[in-house]
Amino acid sequence: MRSKIGINSELEDLTHLDEVEASILFRIDGNVVDSSFKEEYSHKLLRTIQWCKANVDKVSLEMKSSNLNKVTYELNDFCVIFYVVDNLTILTTISSKNANLSLLSIESKRKALLIANHM
Repeated sequence: MRSKIGINSELEDLTHLDEVEASILFRIDGNVVDSSFKEEYSHKLLRTIQWCKANVDKVSLEMKSSNLNKVTYELNDFCVIFYVVDNLTILTTISSKNANLSLLSIESKRKALLIANHM
């Protein structure tokens, strides 16, 4: 990995968007490479993050088998977007259900490409 600082900066940029609660870069085995959160977060958000961590390997497999770059889930009052960065990492963006998902999808794709350049 070339630049953890660059990766963290990209994740922080995502977290500064309205309605985004967290951005996490997972390895497909569920380990966290880096993350960024809003200063205040809820137990519901923590449960959603735990679900993401526990299921990122299954989501990754689903994405590979279906040739998908992006998968979106709604759970625990949040919208979760998984975006492929490379063969081993997945960008996860967690937002409120009120978020503009079109904008968030575009930004997640852009950040995934930028993060890939830092790796």
